[in-house]
Amino acid sequence: MDRVGAIPRSAADRTGCINIRALPLQLLLRRHPEWKQRPVAVVEQEKPQSPLLWVNAPAGRAGIRSGMRYASALSLDRDLCAGTVSEREIREAVRQVHQLLNRFSPRVEPCEDEPGIFWADAGGLDKLYGTLEAWARQIDLHLSRLEFSASIVIGFSRFGSYALAKAERLVTVLPSPEAEQAQSRRVSLLHLQLDPRLRDRLEKLAIHTLEDLLGLSEAGIQRHLGEQARDLYRLASGELSRPLQPQSIPQPLRSRMDLNEPDPNAQRLLFRIKQLLDPLLRAAAERYQAAAALQLQLRLENGTRHHQRIQPARPTLEVSVLLDLVRLRLERVSLCAPLLELRLEVEAVGVSAETRNLLQRNPRRNTEAALQALARVRAEFGPDSVLSARLKPGHLPEARWEWRPLHGLTPATPRPGPIRPLVRRAHARPKPLDRKRPPGLEPLLGYLISGGWWNREVRRDYRFVNTDRREVLWVYYDPQGRRWYSQGRVE
Repeated sequence: MDRVGAIPRSAADRTGCINIRALPLQLLLRRHPEWKQRPVAVVEQEKPQSPLLWVNAPAGRAGIRSGMRYASALSLDRDLCAGTVSEREIREAVRQVHQLLNRFSPRVEPCEDEPGIFWADAGGLDKLYGTLEAWARQIDLHLSRLEFSASIVIGFSRFGSYALAKAERLVTVLPSPEAEQAQSRRVSLLHLQLDPRLRDRLEKLAIHTLEDLLGLSEAGIQRHLGEQARDLYRLASGELSRPLQPQSIPQPLRSRMDLNEPDPNAQRLLFRIKQLLDPLLRAAAERYQAAAALQLQLRLENGTRHHQRIQPARPTLEVSVLLDLVRLRLERVSLCAPLLELRLEVEAVGVSAETRNLLQRNPRRNTEAALQALARVRAEFGPDSVLSARLKPGHLPEARWEWRPLHGLTPATPRPGPIRPLVRRAHARPKPLDRKRPPGLEPLLGYLISGGWWNREVRRDYRFVNTDRREVLWVYYDPQGRRWYSQGRVE
């Protein structure tokens, strides 16, 4: 096959692709307008080893690419600014743009895999707006009022318009399917949403454009480059295509209530919250969704607002479970003025027909009861009260793990072994010992750690040592501070 994208049967069929370029990056810059002239990246977490998800043009000119570690990117440009963007912010922005595009086309499809990409049926809209270019410029004007920068391409195929919308920076109306095919072939693979490892491998093989990719055989691509490269080849060649699949706009599940007469009674407040919650949960059930969390906002008479987020153990439609968690949270909130307004929003997720019965696997352990207990602790003491340790890449021992929210329990699967393993228990931060070598330490073995050039150079001389109390400590000597520290102990 030597064509890019499937060409429709009728040349009158027109497909518009709207690309909100690097949507999460635009959301971050909207939050920090002072960064606009600086290199900026969206990171998964604000940690040195966190990967970069999106980068702007100044960062790209410095050689910084998505997929790099934050620490590596800082070594290329010390002025790099980075921040995180939550999934909730992205979903709200997609919903906002989807709602706007529905005013210009009766059929709009947001891309599920790449936030910020939208396809719209443009067929016949030139009769309403005069030309398709005028239609596209009206969309561009309204998006700019929302502070979104976009590329809009009116083409003839789904993938062809997408590829050009990723590469172009302006409003483009293609005159014919042949023009779309010719221009799409020249699109650089760097503009497409590829896995960083695949992107780097294609670059090493001197495969820079879609035309270069289409010059290879599909069988060879699958064998040597993997499934993502094969799917890209099939999309670009037209073997894998699908018609426009318009979606309705998911309206947020939210409600509010004004309190004409402020009432400090907690039970009556819960009853009013239940009045708001019941219809929201019924609406979620009709969408085949369940409540993953509740957003509760209380507006007081003095103008202050209290925001509370309540998360159950797992998505649920049970009012009693959610109200119990709300009650526990409100018991910890002290209101300094009478309550005037309630606002409630349900964060809903899709409910799958396939469920797992953990109780069958572990009949002696009531996993559901344990999750409910953890949810009650989280509701009473806040979302950061139930955490679990997770390993992560890091240079120093204390940087190789972090606390993350615990959302589920994994069934225990102990395996018997002939030798009981030793366990290193690390301190959250190293504890200083005496400046000189502490007495009573008999060294067993040791190793060196040296590095940290991206922030502050670190050199540590580690030892496992026996003490007079028959303990095994994990200690190190810091030559710069000339001091011994305890990293933890061995059990």
